[in-house]
Amino acid sequence: MRVRRRAHLVCRWEADGLFVALPDQRRWLCANSDLMSLLHAATEWTDADDLAARFGAEHAGRAHAAIKALHDAGLLVSDDTDDALPPVWAHWGVVAQRAHVDARDANYLVDSPRRAEVAGQITADGQPPAPFKTYPDAPALFLPRRAVPLRTPVEEVFAARRTHRRFADAPVDVDALATVLSYTFAPQRFLDGGPFGVQQARVAASAGGRHEVECYVVVFAVDGVPPGLYHYAPDRHCLELLDPGVDRATVAALGYGQEPSYRGAFTCLTTAVAGRLSWKYRHPRAYRLWMYDAGHYGQTFALTCVALGLAPFQTVAFHDSRVEALLGLDPDEEFAVYLLAAGLPEPAGVPGSAAGAPGPGPTGLPVDHPHPPLTRLATARHTHRPAEPAERRS
Repeated sequence: MRVRRRAHLVCRWEADGLFVALPDQRRWLCANSDLMSLLHAATEWTDADDLAARFGAEHAGRAHAAIKALHDAGLLVSDDTDDALPPVWAHWGVVAQRAHVDARDANYLVDSPRRAEVAGQITADGQPPAPFKTYPDAPALFLPRRAVPLRTPVEEVFAARRTHRRFADAPVDVDALATVLSYTFAPQRFLDGGPFGVQQARVAASAGGRHEVECYVVVFAVDGVPPGLYHYAPDRHCLELLDPGVDRATVAALGYGQEPSYRGAFTCLTTAVAGRLSWKYRHPRAYRLWMYDAGHYGQTFALTCVALGLAPFQTVAFHDSRVEALLGLDPDEEFAVYLLAAGLPEPAGVPGSAAGAPGPGPTGLPVDHPHPPLTRLATARHTHRPAEPAERRS
């Protein structure tokens, strides 16, 4: 039998030595120097007997046993084995594939007698990270508490939901912004989380009620709110001013110049405070959870905007490191996850507008860009109430 080292292996150094990931398994092998020498010697196709002979006659038996063990583990492949990455992972890379494998089949201890024991171990480690982030030295602009009534039938909201890329050149009033932020990011009630303490219930679902998502708002054209970069504090329902100089050009540089990322009335840069999740969920699968949660928040944002007659946009096409630098974040603790934006929809018939008469699109499928429900909603603007005055917390 001819053997060769698998073409793609993932390794990591730890205090105990070098560990090699076993393909398609959530297991790692601690590789000593002898095993590493054997893997290195098997760079090219080699007969297994010849490979064992390289380590001397006195070690041939051990070498044959090691070759069989490495072959059974998938670290060595025989010439009848296809070790090429599947097409998906060939595009995404072996490191992404390894993360996917390690995140599979986590044990959530559902109905397990160990569940209470593990919960006790988690809580014994100390208090979880704070559920709300705050900037105590930032000027605070308190938003209207009373939300705009959302009376549009849900089927109309579902039918009108689109990702918009053009907006009207008009401001949004502060009530609309306050309502979007409240329903998307603020707790609507609180629940008893047992050993994990009081938990928030927001409109958007979140793994274990951890709600690791934070929202930073860049205001461009909102009546009653000066332009600039703010942090939304959901516990106080206020905007904390971080930088009044952040403008459309700043956001354009974050999002590869995509116009809908900065042409609306406001843009939300959302992040994940990783510690809120990792405190409770201590297995690699938890890395997926913030992605799910970001999607929940994004859809809540979009549907709330539509119900208010606004045009939503969302994208993950942005420079993570630039967003984090703008927000002054440590990406090991809090990192960028989603960009959401909204404004009033561009009226149908505007030159250059995507809105127009329904007709076949480039794929032959019908395209209905005018969105009649949203056009009707946009004409029913709500009554403007000025925001409460900004003040600095002591």
